[in-house]
Amino acid sequence: MMTRPAHRLAAGLAVIGLLALTGCSDDAEGGGSESSSAATSPLTAYFADVDQEFDQEESDRQQVEIENLVAECMADAGFEYIPQDNTGSTVVMDETDMEEQNTEEWISKNGYGMWSYNEEPTDEADEEVEEWVDPNADYVASLSESAAAAYYETLNGPDIWSDMTEEEMETYEYDWEQAGCYGWASNEVYPDMAGADSEFEPLFDAMNAMYEEQMSSPDLKTLQSEWSACMADAGYPDLATPEDAMNSVNEQQNALWENLPQPENPDDPDAVWPEPSAEDLKAVKENDIETALADFRCKESVKWTEREQKVTFALEEQFIKDHKAELDAYKASMIEDAAAS
Repeated sequence: MMTRPAHRLAAGLAVIGLLALTGCSDDAEGGGSESSSAATSPLTAYFADVDQEFDQEESDRQQVEIENLVAECMADAGFEYIPQDNTGSTVVMDETDMEEQNTEEWISKNGYGMWSYNEEPTDEADEEVEEWVDPNADYVASLSESAAAAYYETLNGPDIWSDMTEEEMETYEYDWEQAGCYGWASNEVYPDMAGADSEFEPLFDAMNAMYEEQMSSPDLKTLQSEWSACMADAGYPDLATPEDAMNSVNEQQNALWENLPQPENPDDPDAVWPEPSAEDLKAVKENDIETALADFRCKESVKWTEREQKVTFALEEQFIKDHKAELDAYKASMIEDAAAS
């Protein structure tokens, strides 16, 4: 496989998730949700002058570049590959979407939002949806079984997941060099994703440690206990945190599909995959909505957002004081990279 010089880490993506934290305060009038008024966290405010606007056009350009590089890489390995059209496939949720979904009305219809429950037909639903077709399916079907296996290993890297334990999966760190042509192409377009040796890695590690400290905060432990007691009263015992509630729903949903038999030839593009029964789907939907509603109401009862925000904001303020020089350098790097792109 060809290799090219590694680009400098393009700072800005590695900790976007950590910098996107926002808290909410009480709405004293109108009986609204405690989360109806948003507040900005110290770290989010610290990076407010850095342009993190999502650019759909640039994202589409990068997707096209990745696909073309994958085709080049596969050709070097002796395989044919037709680039796929993944443009427009990235969905970014803005603050308006998040606020809308954090309401009792929305949750009563959608639960946690992990699945889509469309019961009433819409204009969009009535339109004929074009089914995605893999442009490389015919070519792969023409290969022998061993050649097809080699094709996919060249494309995506070796299958490392089937032999992994759950513990190994939890501690696994992505390595683009083990991810085939897609790993190589993605690293060419997004070299910052390989930021294990970044000059800012110590800062990221310190930031992760800060949020781990938050999870062990006595104030947060007290808040979790109050929420857990509320959920037990609502008929959901043995849930220590809101994450436990969401995971319990997710596990029930996953079990529906995991327990279904596979078709005789799963690699056949025309294989018919069985689906859960309507009764099972209905039961999962009802559990999703009921659990999410209980979670939402208990958070309201214990003033979850306001109290969690207080803990987080205090930690972030101290973090800024302790790491101002590193944060300034990181922000300067982000601004420099944004200007150069």
